[in-house]
Amino acid sequence: MDTKAQIEQFQQFIHQQIPLTNHMGFAGIDYDGRDLAFELALDANHNDKGTAFAGALSAGANLCGWGAITLLLQSEQQPYDVVIRDSRLEYILPVTRDFRLQTRMPDSEQLQAFVERLRERGKARCDLEVEVIEAGNCCFRFSGSYVALRKKDWR
Repeated sequence: MDTKAQIEQFQQFIHQQIPLTNHMGFAGIDYDGRDLAFELALDANHNDKGTAFAGALSAGANLCGWGAITLLLQSEQQPYDVVIRDSRLEYILPVTRDFRLQTRMPDSEQLQAFVERLRERGKARCDLEVEVIEAGNCCFRFSGSYVALRKKDWR
């Protein structure tokens, strides 16, 4: 499947399966076969101060990390579920406009080890980061640990 079709299918899937995403002002989804990025509208995700709501940043980052791993695993023959194991959030600077969340995936060697472990054991963990950059400054950083599970192994 080409990347454009993969992005369209992903967007349709999240809007159907994760209702919150229909209200977050999604735009500009990019996926290069490794990293995922998308924009969220400040208008739909602000707090009482007019800056990005912490919960929206957290939800967006969780979704961005989950989406990157989910998209990465679509090329595998076996279907997998991806779940968040734990995360750490850093609110560095206020986000004052529409914002772009961008994954920072592990290096190629670590990703390959993750996929191989998943194939062998049916379960593997992947750690990654998601950042929001505004005017060249990192405003928010999410460090997440996700677990991928062969579907038949936990349902």
